Amino acid sequence: MKFHFSFLIVLITLLASCRKDRFYEGNNAVLTFSNDTLTFDTVFTSLGSVTRYFKVENPLKEAIRIDEIKLMGIPGNQFRINVDGIPGTSIFDVEIPANDYIYIFAEVTIDPNNQTNPFVLVDEIQYRYNQTTQSSYLRAWGQNAYFHYGEIIEGDSIWQNDKPHVVVRTDSFPGVGVEAFGSLTILPGCQVYFNQGSAIFSDGPVIIGEANCQDSVVLQSDRIEDLPNGLDFENTPGLWLGLILRSGASAELHNVIIKNSTYGIMGRWIYDDFASFNSSNQPIIELDKVEIKYSSNMALFCLNAQVEAQNCLFHNNGQSALTLAMGGQYRFDNCTLYGTGEQECVQLSNFASNGSQGAYGDLSLAQFTNCIVYGGKNDELLLNKESQFDFIYLFENCLLSTSLNTDTSTYISCIVNENPQFNNSNNADFSLSANSVCVGAGKNNGIQSDLYCNPWLSPYDIGAISYQN
Repeated sequence: MKFHFSFLIVLITLLASCRKDRFYEGNNAVLTFSNDTLTFDTVFTSLGSVTRYFKVENPLKEAIRIDEIKLMGIPGNQFRINVDGIPGTSIFDVEIPANDYIYIFAEVTIDPNNQTNPFVLVDEIQYRYNQTTQSSYLRAWGQNAYFHYGEIIEGDSIWQNDKPHVVVRTDSFPGVGVEAFGSLTILPGCQVYFNQGSAIFSDGPVIIGEANCQDSVVLQSDRIEDLPNGLDFENTPGLWLGLILRSGASAELHNVIIKNSTYGIMGRWIYDDFASFNSSNQPIIELDKVEIKYSSNMALFCLNAQVEAQNCLFHNNGQSALTLAMGGQYRFDNCTLYGTGEQECVQLSNFASNGSQGAYGDLSLAQFTNCIVYGGKNDELLLNKESQFDFIYLFENCLLSTSLNTDTSTYISCIVNENPQFNNSNNADFSLSANSVCVGAGKNNGIQSDLYCNPWLSPYDIGAISYQN
């Protein structure tokens, strides 16, 4: 009896070893990846290679047979792959058992001094099975750059424009911090790229660009590539945090473009202790020829700050163009504020709350001259006066979309609920057409040139961009 039982165990084992796996036959995309975009974060200063790996996982109770795993070779074959020990650009008939995975090793070789390289190199790996195609991506820095890893600036730092700058979030600090006794100057022509979730946090002065129509400085996400699946990061919001000015900080921006952030500029960190906010430590912000676009929240968000802005264009922001809360002092001249977000384009309040604390502040003055406040809603202007604190505002020679009563001394020579007739706002062209009511309807406020450095001529136009015949 013992012999027969042992024989039966052996027979079952042999039959099990001969049984073929059942393979998935559906056409859904079921593969998962430990990293669907593998980023090579190594900084090359000379010709070099580096290898990384990730897992392709089969979460099913059935095996999967992949007909082909193919490296597409998009940027000129600078990437190479190895699938579970098999190198090549196309690997065929790869099987992944049920609830199992395979490793893909990827290598990139880069000469960072080759100026023909894109700044970011991207390649695609395709996985074909059962008439289904899935993709993952490889990504590496293609050129040399200045990399700022969790950097704290304690002295005077000047960022040169001979190479791009990349701000990287680390476990120790989410980007670049400027101490109150330090300063950061970013020279005209600089291209600054921000890692996901990173920002510039400042307790001191930040100077970006120069006046007199120098080359623009661009602050943007480091996700600048167009992926082969058609995903374009150019207009994707919320890819980095923004320029964050804490109490007592200052910022001077000339000829600057800010895009793809969560907040374009934040004048005070909203998560600070509200009890410490007072008018003696207001952030002071000067903006001249600044465009902020594709932020997921506000282009400019201030809590009891001082702002002077001229020739600025804020558009395609997820919440508002301007949210100015808890009072402060503000002046905007010849600005185009275009609302496409969930909230009103321009919001003024003498109150603010961070969810756990609330605070009031005097709105000593919010003055708008020659500005366009327009968008997709009938009401693009919100005035929220709370308590006994001051709430003083003035709109002069502005075009406004609003249902508020504008027949008061706080609205002078304004155009209400008229279409400004931009040339093509759907394509972010906010120049004025010949029949725009904004042409020649402005006030001479002494500003010499517009957003694009064209001279302002009398009679002045309304908005950031002068009408050009």
